[in-house]
Amino acid sequence: MKRYEVLKGLPPYGKPAIPMVPDGELFVSEGFVVKFYKEDGNEWIGNFPKGVTDLFAVRSFDTSQLLLIISGGDGYLIDPNKAEVLKYFDYMATEMLEWEEGKLILASYDSVTAIDKSGHVVWKVNLDGSDGVKDLYIDDHVLFGKAYDIYGYEREDPWVVFYVDLTTQELTWVDRYSRSYPNLSWWQVLYRKILGI
Repeated sequence: MKRYEVLKGLPPYGKPAIPMVPDGELFVSEGFVVKFYKEDGNEWIGNFPKGVTDLFAVRSFDTSQLLLIISGGDGYLIDPNKAEVLKYFDYMATEMLEWEEGKLILASYDSVTAIDKSGHVVWKVNLDGSDGVKDLYIDDHVLFGKAYDIYGYEREDPWVVFYVDLTTQELTWVDRYSRSYPNLSWWQVLYRKILGI
């Protein structure tokens, strides 16, 4: 049975789409529009606010009725039989990989998150000092990728290789830039570089 359909936009007729936002928030723009089909034969349309990235997707899970909606990098856990957001994830995800038949890896600008076959977050690894992730792949239960090192802007290539053991969640950096200001935040470092201090 079909459970959802991604629409090109808000429908011009019929029942209005339901804004998928927390109670009390106002959302009147066109977002990522998805039609859901309930088990009782009824249907409804959800209008999901777009996040800041270019990642849009709908993922189903083998062991759950839940659907994960990614709208501009932000995640919404939905039961198609209910017209409400069960859980909201501020992922800012830029990349998504499938892992072990149904599990997902979502990478944001500064973290990597694993989601199980039921649609729930299992673990999250922070990539401190990063402002972008690319070139992700998995080989033998190890996630490899590159992260943009905000402290490495003076290097010829600020993209640094990292890998995460998917069993232990241990993060390892390969040739990480040596930081001149280890106790300062990225904006404090940038401020000092601009001022030349």
